[in-house]
Amino acid sequence: MSEEFNFTIPEGLSLRLNTAGKYCGKNIIISTTDDENSAARALWKIITARGFTSVPDFLTEIGPYAFAGCNQLVTVQIPDGVSSIGKYAFSDCTNITSVSLPDGLTRIEGEYAFSNCTKLSLVSLPDGLTRIGTRCFHGCSKLELTSLPDTVTHLDNYAFWSCVKLALTSLPEGLTNIGGGVFLGCDNLALTSLPDGITVIEYQTFYGCENLALTSLPDGITTIGSQGFQDCYRLALTSLPEGLKTIGSQGFQNCRGLTELTFKGTATSIATNAFTGCTNLKTINVPWAQGQVANAPWGAINATINYNYTEG
Repeated sequence: MSEEFNFTIPEGLSLRLNTAGKYCGKNIIISTTDDENSAARALWKIITARGFTSVPDFLTEIGPYAFAGCNQLVTVQIPDGVSSIGKYAFSDCTNITSVSLPDGLTRIEGEYAFSNCTKLSLVSLPDGLTRIGTRCFHGCSKLELTSLPDTVTHLDNYAFWSCVKLALTSLPEGLTNIGGGVFLGCDNLALTSLPDGITVIEYQTFYGCENLALTSLPDGITTIGSQGFQDCYRLALTSLPEGLKTIGSQGFQNCRGLTELTFKGTATSIATNAFTGCTNLKTINVPWAQGQVANAPWGAINATINYNYTEG
């Protein structure tokens, strides 16, 4: 005989699913703004006793480790009330193929939220999303996003590391922060430009993006970190911004698409090996005097450096 249970969530109560993955559906804990709300906990015990089938509609946040390591999950529909997803929430759910993310979701800021979901094949993210956290989609080798919502302003460190099918052709114009290693090893990344708000290329940001075909960088770029563009074989820059001051170790290593490069402004620091392996780079034009910037030719052993260069 079937049983019916009626439950009313108290007004103003916010619920968060937390640490379910340690038990994968048998001893899921509900965290609430009222730790003594035994009724909420009882409700979830009722649901799980009959087999976990969906994320409850009353949730507002999916907390840390909520479904971590739940290998039996295949599809997940997250209800509209959820606005954030915490760290490791779905990490190592290796059989998830699809996740329905609600339009109200604004943050996936928890680190490793979907890391190593190797079968996840998302093709879009919800409008309104502003931040994608550290290693959020690390190792999601079937992720096939071609765009990000216009509302995204922050991509944290290694957010898309090893997403080999990621095929973004552009980034949101409002994006102001791209962390280190965000696109490390994203072979199919096909960007041709970067948003004007970007001022720093962090360490390893585009390392190994073999199809990255940028022809210019934003005028506001001041720093290119270590290995920032290493192994970007199709990078086709012809000039570097006037405000660029620093190029770190191996910043452009093995960028074989570079043939002639003009510095529009005077740099203050260029690493000895910044252009190592750029075998087709034959000419570097710089507006400063010989000896003014140390370590020339900065690893570009086949290049001729034209000092005191002025365009036009």
